[in-house]
Amino acid sequence: PVPELPGKSSFFVGSTDEFIEKRRQGLQQFLEKVVQNVVLLSDSRLHLFLQSQLSVPEIEACVQGQGSQTVTGAILHYAMSNCGWVQEEESRP
Repeated sequence: PVPELPGKSSFFVGSTDEFIEKRRQGLQQFLEKVVQNVVLLSDSRLHLFLQSQLSVPEIEACVQGQGSQTVTGAILHYAMSNCGWVQEEESRP
């Protein structure tokens, strides 16, 4: 089963900073539980969500083989773009 997300409170007593920090901690704990779940960890959608800039519809298309890239290609493209490699390759004549 997927762990529960921490709640979003439309009404919070206290400072905004305090709410943001509690929400951040809750999301961190959620992600830690997700990546410890072998079934979830083997899901391509999770990898694309965590390791690319694709939107949810783009992730779904990619996983179904209907995107412009493979799952591995999308992850590698994002990883290389963070290192500046994609820009270097694209700027070559």
